[in-house]
Amino acid sequence: MDTTYTPKNILITGAAGFIASHVANRLIRNYPDYNIVVLDKLDYCSNLKNLLPSRSSPNFKFIKGDIGSADLVNFILLTENIDTIMHFAAQTHVDNSFGNSFEFTKNNIYGTHVLLEACKVTGQIRRFIHVSTDEVYGETDEDAVVGNHEASQLLPTNPYSATKAGAEMLVMAYGRSYGLPVITTRGNNVYGPNQFPEKLIPKFILLAMTGKPLPIHGDGSNVRSYLYCEDVAEAFEVILHRGEVGHVYNIGTKKERRVIDVAKDICNLFSLDPETQIKFVDNRPFNDQRYFLDDQKLKNLGWSERTMWEEGLKKTMEWYIRNPDWWGDVSGALLPHPRMLMVPGIEGKFDGPDVSNSASSFVVNNPTQNRMVVPVPKHNPSTQKPSLKFLIYGRTGWIGGLLGKICEKQGIPFEYGKGRLENRSQLVADIQVVKPTHVFSAAGVNW
Repeated sequence: MDTTYTPKNILITGAAGFIASHVANRLIRNYPDYNIVVLDKLDYCSNLKNLLPSRSSPNFKFIKGDIGSADLVNFILLTENIDTIMHFAAQTHVDNSFGNSFEFTKNNIYGTHVLLEACKVTGQIRRFIHVSTDEVYGETDEDAVVGNHEASQLLPTNPYSATKAGAEMLVMAYGRSYGLPVITTRGNNVYGPNQFPEKLIPKFILLAMTGKPLPIHGDGSNVRSYLYCEDVAEAFEVILHRGEVGHVYNIGTKKERRVIDVAKDICNLFSLDPETQIKFVDNRPFNDQRYFLDDQKLKNLGWSERTMWEEGLKKTMEWYIRNPDWWGDVSGALLPHPRMLMVPGIEGKFDGPDVSNSASSFVVNNPTQNRMVVPVPKHNPSTQKPSLKFLIYGRTGWIGGLLGKICEKQGIPFEYGKGRLENRSQLVADIQVVKPTHVFSAAGVNW
């Protein structure tokens, strides 16, 4: 593939998830000269097994962590000399956003903001590819024959798409205010192997495998466009190398399907009678009737859809038949209206060694788990509270005095510093004597 942009060190966020894992595996396989660092907090819909094809590759490193941690993100950008970010990490399931929308704001908006600020501070990023969704456009008219183009108005209709639109605004602002070289993508629905079964197609396949009813929200007339995961991974490969800074690219297909027709196709694959297998359930609070994209801009870069619906659906079915336990117990996800974010105990799958007694992080180097950095807490927070001791400067001031009173009220050990701030040796002596966990400087001139 001819390239106009050649990255060296790429950070892919959310790479143990569905789409990002296919992108990461593709880039690691096709570009051995690129160093790929993947960051994922291993939420319920992430699984390190999604990255199995890459775990023995010398140009692959996995780091367990949250994009909301500014210290971690800055550390990774600096120590790994990151010049390119492909930002996939997000909460993505619309149903969940109706039940726990704050989690979507935290992950999708705040997490994106942390990444952008780290890019601004380090000043070394040459490409920031932000992954958004077709849902930011809102509902497409049923009789529209031309899809939403990249300059169409954003009219999100649910908490999930609203947070993705909000994140886009931050990306745009950092591009314009600070000159950050940003590119945004907005994609149709994606399906294929490795997808967590809260999504429509894997859910229906797993239910059909056991002969259970396929629940359809409303009357099933809602229309969606579906792209196979490998085609989408190729689209990101093209955008990475040929995408123009400051531009938005739709990743879509004009081949639309009603939800009820998807259910019927899956029933037919399993030789089930749709009339008895499909069950209509209550609709979600708002269910957009249609999303329709104009994908010509991406096609102009040389990308095109390769996998036909029938072929992709058959490949997906065969993969789930071979890997029925890939996600473990997913009974909660197979409910008609799942709320995985609200189910206690749901965590991402990590198939590495027991790390309960390890230090703050560890690196695994072996043929099946290559260069994996997984931060873990040194202590179990449920059994041991952190020991605090404050060293406070500014005893005679209002803020310093108030801090002391708060510590007394909360039962937090503290001492006021005796040294002067301009005398380094006195400050070092204070720290050596007091041995604080935190130092507060409330001393200074207040004009």
